[in-house]
Amino acid sequence: MSATTSVKINVKQAFSYAAGNFGLNLFFNAVSTYLLYFYTDDFGITAAAAGSLMFIVQLVNLVANPAMGIIMDRTRSRFGKFRPYLLFGSLPLAVIGVLTFSAPHLSSSDKLAYAYITYILFNVIYSIVNVPYSSLLAVMSDDYYARARISSIKVSIGQFGGLVVTTATLPLVHLFHVEANGFKVIYSIFGLMLFASMLISFFGTKGVGLVETAAKVQPERPRQPFGTQLKTVFVNKYLMLLLLFILVNQMSLSIKNSVAVYFFKYNIGRADLFSVYSFIGFAVMIVFIIINPFVVSRIGKRNVGIVGQALIAIALLGFYLLHANVGAVFFFGAVTYAGFGLTTPLLWSMVPDTVEYGQWRTGVRAEGMIYAAFIFVQLLAAAVAAKLSGSLLSAFGYVANKTQTAGTLHGILVMQTLLPIIGALLGICILSFYRFNQNAFARIVEEIQQRNRQV
Repeated sequence: MSATTSVKINVKQAFSYAAGNFGLNLFFNAVSTYLLYFYTDDFGITAAAAGSLMFIVQLVNLVANPAMGIIMDRTRSRFGKFRPYLLFGSLPLAVIGVLTFSAPHLSSSDKLAYAYITYILFNVIYSIVNVPYSSLLAVMSDDYYARARISSIKVSIGQFGGLVVTTATLPLVHLFHVEANGFKVIYSIFGLMLFASMLISFFGTKGVGLVETAAKVQPERPRQPFGTQLKTVFVNKYLMLLLLFILVNQMSLSIKNSVAVYFFKYNIGRADLFSVYSFIGFAVMIVFIIINPFVVSRIGKRNVGIVGQALIAIALLGFYLLHANVGAVFFFGAVTYAGFGLTTPLLWSMVPDTVEYGQWRTGVRAEGMIYAAFIFVQLLAAAVAAKLSGSLLSAFGYVANKTQTAGTLHGILVMQTLLPIIGALLGICILSFYRFNQNAFARIVEEIQQRNRQV
């Protein structure tokens, strides 16, 4: 019997937890896939200004994420230190998400100011909800393979949120005479879905984070100063490698996602095909997310990541060479999604492992700070990708809702394929240095338990 199948998890609890990821992905994928397009083609902001906006606003996370990690680690409530933020933060997040995709009639300068204010608030409130939500995974199990299974469930359900966003948004938006009105109405519905899904996570994870396993229990310590907590990130070599990999991987994915709708609208000349392409791609991705833990049990997390990145690089090369053939675009696009399907759950199952490594290395268990760093890097990647996407579109001569030049079309193709290929190859190089496998994890957990028993 494989290690994966022999590990038991609380399935009901795992799916309840995963429901929250469905709601969060409605807006995370909306930002990475449609926000740049919404700003340029519906709200009337230039590509360069929109890209700069999305990059500058993400700098807020330099403060918001670490601050939320510290606040969460110091939270004491009858709901634990994670779950209160799911209950009280989800409705404000839904509201600001809708306002971010709203286009009031304003002057050019006021439009930019409105976009800055709403996107800043979105990022702050997103941190308030997502840092505690993500941190819950580390206390749901301290088993190496159980975490892989819970992560696979979480990411699979989350990708259904991505599937809804990428396949349903444009067809539904196009039911309205004005696209901007469509975005506001559709994301109001998504906001309600986000709120409902976070309530399912809150009530379905009752007790999580209140009763800790032997590996987590440690003597009562005074609250650690910010510098000590920050040290748990920088001395954690495996976390630093993962953060670097996540930065590269998410930048590649975000650049690819941000220009995909442009590729179908202008290169293919069939914007309606984007929803079909996304549906097929996400369906393939979900299948490979589901099989991820079974592959992990045979070749390990690091090696699955390398295989996934290699698959992405090969598929996108085929996409680039045969981009004029719609059938080839759909085929190689599906293979690319398979690679991302193998890779994506790893981010959520490998980061919790570094919590124990950090505790073993420093004596301090700091889920909040580690997950704050994890989420910050994800958002930073999206911000840098948005800045690059906007700047590159502008440099290639993109003009919204106009016939594009050959140079512009080739630039969009490069952003869709060659830049993510570079990211995939860099990802393989980074993962080659990651050697924290199941045996090393088990040894560290045993040593932590021995220390705690001695105390």
